[in-house]
Amino acid sequence: MHAEIVNVDGLTMMAKSDTNHWVVMDTAREGQSAAAATPMETFLFGFGGCFCMTVKSLLLKKRLDVGKVSMRIDAQRAPEPPTVFTKIDATLRFSGGSLRDSDVEWAVALAREKYCQVGVMLEKAVPIDVKWEILE
Repeated sequence: MHAEIVNVDGLTMMAKSDTNHWVVMDTAREGQSAAAATPMETFLFGFGGCFCMTVKSLLLKKRLDVGKVSMRIDAQRAPEPPTVFTKIDATLRFSGGSLRDSDVEWAVALAREKYCQVGVMLEKAVPIDVKWEILE
């Protein structure tokens, strides 16, 4: 994998990788808000996206009616630099399908252990708690 990061203006950066899709990142400066997601926010987006896609893909391989999948992530950070993540709580939400709790438990376990590369890597550095809700 290859990534290229380009400084656009001030601290605003654009990044692209092998897929040739651009992502904008920024950070707040004194008296100004960020014009885009920060790198740490982008990191959480990557984890959430990877986890949701992995779980949904595993459930679809079992030919289950999955419906929509979403995830809410709450991350705590260290108060002093380096302000790394110290705990991540994630809640998957399933709606519009017909899933059993045991199916989701199976998929989440596989995603955590093997198939969500971002999560597997991140969990080596920070505790991650994943829960789920199956909405009617």
